[in-house]
Amino acid sequence: MSSQDSDLANDIVQDSLPVHTEPPRDTFAPWHKVRKEYIRHLQWNELTARLVKGNWRRHLHFEEREWSFEDGSDEDKEIQLPDEAILDRALTCLVIPGEDLLDVRALWRDIQKLNCWIRYLGFNESHGSDQKGTRVHISNNDVTSLPHVVRNSRVVQDRFEAVAKRDSQAYRYLKECGPYHVVNLDLCGSLFPNTNKDSQEYYAALFQLLAYQFEFQKTEWLLFITTVVEPAVVHAEKLKTLCGPTRDNYIKYEEFASRVLKMLPAEAFPSEEPAINLKALDERQMVQLFGVALGKWLLALCQQAQPRWTVAMRRSYRYSISEEKGAVMISLAFELKPNIAPPVDTTGMANLQLQPKKFPNELECAVKLAESVANIKDVDAELVAQPELRARLQEAQASLLESAGYDRAAYLKWVSEGEISSTN
Repeated sequence: MSSQDSDLANDIVQDSLPVHTEPPRDTFAPWHKVRKEYIRHLQWNELTARLVKGNWRRHLHFEEREWSFEDGSDEDKEIQLPDEAILDRALTCLVIPGEDLLDVRALWRDIQKLNCWIRYLGFNESHGSDQKGTRVHISNNDVTSLPHVVRNSRVVQDRFEAVAKRDSQAYRYLKECGPYHVVNLDLCGSLFPNTNKDSQEYYAALFQLLAYQFEFQKTEWLLFITTVVEPAVVHAEKLKTLCGPTRDNYIKYEEFASRVLKMLPAEAFPSEEPAINLKALDERQMVQLFGVALGKWLLALCQQAQPRWTVAMRRSYRYSISEEKGAVMISLAFELKPNIAPPVDTTGMANLQLQPKKFPNELECAVKLAESVANIKDVDAELVAQPELRARLQEAQASLLESAGYDRAAYLKWVSEGEISSTN
């Protein structure tokens, strides 16, 4: 293990749990709504758990007794696992957490029974976990005291966007703690090209992150992107630029064009213009176009990398955050997998032929992407249609918030009164 990993391995397990000394909180925010628990549990954590139980199993799971080398040892005796084993087999996550680390708490809750350690790096622009007395510091101590959480998981005071610069502290932390099985970008800003704030910094950071992951991550990994889409303030020229790969595939592949036209009108793709006609779209279609365009941008980068990567959109969701402004939040999930092929002996000296691997091509990925965007579900509608599910998620969210120092009864009252907050 490198000296870098040795530093991170120090004090992996804390002796005692921290104690909350402040009174329970009774003020709630939009990310405390039941629909956020829907996203955490049924999208982020279910997809993560599926890969932990499946393709990641051989990398992350281990029986603790495999580290007991004495025959006839007491089975009840606590076994001290080597730090190298914990760090090498931890589920490594990159997150943009709030001050309570609710997303990490929820992940631990939903996968703790899978015999898997968690190690995370978080970016929080306001505070870092090394700033004693802050809410982030208290929350980080709380979470890293949980069983099977690597003690030196941390939240740094920095913006995720800063990783775009390779000489930045943010990028140094990115390299120090990575590569990552899960990247969860729950953004405060927006990847949707808009006139309020330039989204270029996010794309630069995401591009840098992809370059790093493509070089160092050797297995499939999950990318979650949660971002606001507000068609009323669209930056038309920049959205058209983002839609370049979508337009190219529309012209090149009839099957892709046919699938896209089930969502978007043909008027949006005039043959006499090189760009998409945004004026032909209503607000819902604008959101769908952005979903396809962002996915196609990722796919284009994956197809140009060496080795190539396959990207597939997994179950994704949307919900309204301002009906008046037509603004929605979309939570997109992507699974990326390297296209690793066996060697080919063109001379025949080995006298052995290996079964070649077939990977999805650009057309197949593009068509499936368009189908996935068309199937994005509305979380609010799902919760209305399934009151029993809503009730279960409400209780789960109440317990999650209680573990972070919130007043459970006050939360349930807040939900029953309509989940109204000052920043609704």
